[in-house]
Amino acid sequence: MDNTTKPSVKVGELEFPPRKVWMKTYGCQMNMHDSERIVSHLSGMNFSVTEDQSDADLVIFNTCAVRDLANQKFYSALGETKKSILKNPKIDPETGMKKDVIIAAGGCIAQTEGKELVKKYKQLDFAFGTDVIDNIGEMVYRAYAGDKKFAVTSWDRSENYSIETKITPGTPMAFVNIIKGCDKFCSYCIVPFTRGREKSRRLKEVVTDVKRLVEYSGIQEVMLLGQNVNSFGKDNGESLAQLIGELDQINGLERLRYTTSHPYDVTDELVEAHRTAKKLANHLHLPVQSGSNTVLQRMLREYTIEHYLTLLEKMRRANSEIIITTDMIAGFPNETEEEHKATLDLLDKAQFDFIYGYTYSPRKGTKATRINDVLTDDIRLRRLKEIQDKQMVIQAALRSQMIGKTYRVLVEDKNISKGIQKWSGRTSCHRLVHFEGTEPEKNYQWNWVDVEITSVTALSTQGTLV
Repeated sequence: MDNTTKPSVKVGELEFPPRKVWMKTYGCQMNMHDSERIVSHLSGMNFSVTEDQSDADLVIFNTCAVRDLANQKFYSALGETKKSILKNPKIDPETGMKKDVIIAAGGCIAQTEGKELVKKYKQLDFAFGTDVIDNIGEMVYRAYAGDKKFAVTSWDRSENYSIETKITPGTPMAFVNIIKGCDKFCSYCIVPFTRGREKSRRLKEVVTDVKRLVEYSGIQEVMLLGQNVNSFGKDNGESLAQLIGELDQINGLERLRYTTSHPYDVTDELVEAHRTAKKLANHLHLPVQSGSNTVLQRMLREYTIEHYLTLLEKMRRANSEIIITTDMIAGFPNETEEEHKATLDLLDKAQFDFIYGYTYSPRKGTKATRINDVLTDDIRLRRLKEIQDKQMVIQAALRSQMIGKTYRVLVEDKNISKGIQKWSGRTSCHRLVHFEGTEPEKNYQWNWVDVEITSVTALSTQGTLV
């Protein structure tokens, strides 16, 4: 049934005819998960998703405040949206009259700057923070009832954190949020201010949630989410390792992942889970941020490089197939050349499979912004390039060891490369593999296949179906 034939839905005192929502999501997997929740709630108000912003009745930006680049992309897109709507106003098919398009901003930027955003940008109707995602229906109702220019950025003050996972139909992969917030307050990080303090769901609730997704929605791969998943359950006498053990027993669940981890909270119990859990992926994303102990102290990271390297050794002893990825910040305030060299040295010692590298980006309200910094953008960019160049050499050598080996892959997508259609999917160790189908007309998407690796570069892996 398309939007022209769907009936209206009565919500409160208002009639909601079929409408379309366009969403743009910035940032991490948590934001992607939040966007899925928003869409799920709006479907009950007669909204369907459109990929064409000019066709939308409701435009929502789900923002990220962690990196300056994501900030600037949002502000630029918000400005362009104003121009496009004025240029191509939405026409009501029943009356033939122009009608308003409601524009909203949610997520991390909206959490800290919601009221200012609504005041500053005339085209913005309302803003909402990260802790009121599940109230999106109420806010959309307010907007259509005529209440514009408002911001909702309150925190959930309840002791218990309980939700039911919402997913996008048609995919066997699901994000499952198990803990929200962060208590670390690293000196460069805005997350505790945009996501609040740590609060975990109960282990039993998460297990029931995942069982429901597997049994009734066909979910086969689950990514457990949290700003610091390693802290899961600590206030309830539970742990991430215990949760993994329970989820590992679910029939029909094929693969389990989790992100993001903090090295300080990786326990021996969790290391052991990487040895014993059959469905746990051969991949650990463990952000280190710097290879210098003095920089880590200024970052308030709570661990040393020696401790970090010991964790990697333990993980690799527990699971010889595991690969490690990480985050790096180049040019933390007043980082010296010696401290930068320590990061380069760490790359040799740690043998990361991939790194997400960034130059330091000051975030308003964090402790690092109070430092009288002497570094320039040019220095930061040069150091980031040195880190990335060195990592590419390490990465190419590590991935060359894949050639001739066969990996189980869940096919996610297809693309055309040099006139050839190729499919792609991720291995258990999170490497993206591209391959040609043996049957040109067959749709391989969301199928599990075995792929033998035939060639690799630092950034690309090619294979053939077994």
